[in-house]
Amino acid sequence: MVDADLIRDDGTRIGINDRIKSNNYFGTVKFIGEVESTEGLWLGVEWDDPQRGRHNGIHNGKQYFTTKHATSGSFVRPKKVELGVTCFAALKDKYGRINEKNAGVDVEELYVTGSNNQITVVEMVGAEKINIKQSKLENLTDVMLTDTGVYGAGPQNDLEKFTPNIRELDISKNLISSWIEIVEICKQLEYLKLLDLSENYLQIPENPHTLQNSFLKIKVLCLNKMNYTWQQILQCSSMFPSLKQLHMHSNCLCRLSAPSTELQKVVLLNLECNDISQWDEILKLADLPNLKTLIISDNNIEKIYFPNVAKNGKTTMFRSLELLLVNNNRISEWSSINELNKLYSLTEVQLRGNPLMSTNSDETVRQLLIAKIGGLQTCQKTQVLAKERRGAEIDYLKRFGPDWVKAGGNEDSAKNNVSPEFLQQHPRYMELIQKLGAPEESEMKPESTKLKDHLVHIKITCPDHPDKGTVQKKLPQTMTVQKVKALAKRLFKIHAADVTVSYVSHRMEGPEIELDNELKQLYFYSIENDDILQVKW
Repeated sequence: MVDADLIRDDGTRIGINDRIKSNNYFGTVKFIGEVESTEGLWLGVEWDDPQRGRHNGIHNGKQYFTTKHATSGSFVRPKKVELGVTCFAALKDKYGRINEKNAGVDVEELYVTGSNNQITVVEMVGAEKINIKQSKLENLTDVMLTDTGVYGAGPQNDLEKFTPNIRELDISKNLISSWIEIVEICKQLEYLKLLDLSENYLQIPENPHTLQNSFLKIKVLCLNKMNYTWQQILQCSSMFPSLKQLHMHSNCLCRLSAPSTELQKVVLLNLECNDISQWDEILKLADLPNLKTLIISDNNIEKIYFPNVAKNGKTTMFRSLELLLVNNNRISEWSSINELNKLYSLTEVQLRGNPLMSTNSDETVRQLLIAKIGGLQTCQKTQVLAKERRGAEIDYLKRFGPDWVKAGGNEDSAKNNVSPEFLQQHPRYMELIQKLGAPEESEMKPESTKLKDHLVHIKITCPDHPDKGTVQKKLPQTMTVQKVKALAKRLFKIHAADVTVSYVSHRMEGPEIELDNELKQLYFYSIENDDILQVKW
């Protein structure tokens, strides 16, 4: 009987708007029936890839179904497509089967994989121990069923019976067509915390917020590559009352809107790989009270700004934001970095792949980022230590000292009258002077923009061996700590294998700072003229 080709293994019948797969192409069923001048049953399919089809649902002048693209439609015989399997069937196929008393299923005790009902035993070293562990389905907590043909939960509560402890479920890139099927899966998994639905074409139900009881404990939701609009994403999020993380990259989003009741508990939003070009769109998220991490990498953003506060103030926008990822955008002006200093809680930023990052060497860019954003604790994935911050800020004062003087800056605060233009470009400069003192005239002579490329006059002592005296030297800022130690051994005839070097600043009172990385150069520690290097062993 031809109609039997429309029946899945579990007895359910495929219908309109269900998802199918054929030769690794995904599509949606738009028509089931006979086609004029042909025999037998056909499926009218709209392919996700419009290049896969041949027409728009019209055959011999008759419209059988409609498509979004002129060439995304095809007629396909049911035998040529994959109709899908239940979630539990896919899970058993991937993670193995076991004989359980009272389970009512005939299962094997080895880890097996397979497709199209073909079982393959996996041979590996130590396989027996691994297989027994992995085939105990009731112990599974993290399940990945990407591209396994899952169409839905199936007619029975097998997930609840045999896999009740699943915490994380990845059912991305499957044949699920409806959020109702997602409900049927999730309501069987009491402890589910993470749900990845990426690359599924899911029809959003009416009144989605009424489905909240099926998703009460889910905290992480992935809706990547779903072709959803921002409004549809907000509708989906309304189903998840405990949501903490929402990932929605690669949805072609270009316009956002301010959430009203949605996303109020979210601490992480991932909007990378979309088409957002205007920072104003990002500002529509500024009132989310708990947002700590915002990922907007791989968009087209050119500028960052917070217009509700003066240059030296702290904005009320993104009050809780600690981590901002803006890699691979189009930011080219340092004014955007100045604006980041307005964020009240920001401690980490990543800006790789922006035009701004190619304006100076990596070391100089890092120093400028640290100096311009006062609260940074991690920069470009690397921790900012206190001594590095101090050095970056001192170098910043030196670097732009001549511009400061030209703009009306003066070491005598009574004579200081800096122009608004300079303060607009360097809003932290006066704050740093208050913290570290104004740069001296000798430090502000025009030099190479690479401040590390000059000699520094220092004193070298051995505080534990005062009889060895003090040596004065001019050393290049590019000299490594390793070479400094070798020099000290020669100068003071030290035969000990382990030598430590630290320095004491002539500018500021405080503890000595150890030069603790032999591969770092002196400029990294911002050693200045008349500082003292102390050698100990």
